[in-house]
Amino acid sequence: MRKMRIFGDSIMKRIVYSEAENRYKTLPFESVLQVCQRLGMEVRDNTMFGCTVVKGMQLLKRAIDKGLSCDYTILEFGGNDCDFEWKEIADQPESDHESKTPLPVFTNTLRSMIELLHTHQVEPLLMTLPPIDSERYLEHICRDGLNKKAILSWLTDVQVIERYQELYSLQIAKIAMETNTRLIDIRSGFLARKDCASLICKDGIHPNEKGHGLILDMLVDYRKHQVSA
Repeated sequence: MRKMRIFGDSIMKRIVYSEAENRYKTLPFESVLQVCQRLGMEVRDNTMFGCTVVKGMQLLKRAIDKGLSCDYTILEFGGNDCDFEWKEIADQPESDHESKTPLPVFTNTLRSMIELLHTHQVEPLLMTLPPIDSERYLEHICRDGLNKKAILSWLTDVQVIERYQELYSLQIAKIAMETNTRLIDIRSGFLARKDCASLICKDGIHPNEKGHGLILDMLVDYRKHQVSA
């Protein structure tokens, strides 16, 4: 049985936003385990809510020090990296603000993770980002009183949120091509659906349970057609 590790953020941790409970919760990981076992894969979860690629590198190095012992590693980052400190923007909309992980840092760190895995004879797999809903997300981040008008004045266009996230997803695909790394194109799977909006939580950024079902289906399809047994 092949072994796989998953390093990433709340997407692969299967976190969803519950509108009824007004909080985030984690979907059972058992369905992932069952799918992987059916495909002859033993999987270990190293994901973390809110994780950026810089923190992911720290976790990867720590895992290597303890003995990584796997054949494949999924690297799923970008969703938190492309995000901003919205309170700072709301308080100072006239100032310049960088994302939590500027794109050059994101690019260099992800490349370094790939190189590090190759050094330890582990094959990395990258994932593109599922799409987000800018308007829903803006409403979500302002739900507790952040100045929406100030944030919009800094953005100039609410769709900048989604476009900036797409920039990071495109960069992931570019890195995969340039480093000859396998890529699981989650984003295209979502965008191909006419009901794409129904696959995203009310917070605008997390796939809902239905969306996570699609991600699982795409992982199964990828395993069957791309990764050699």
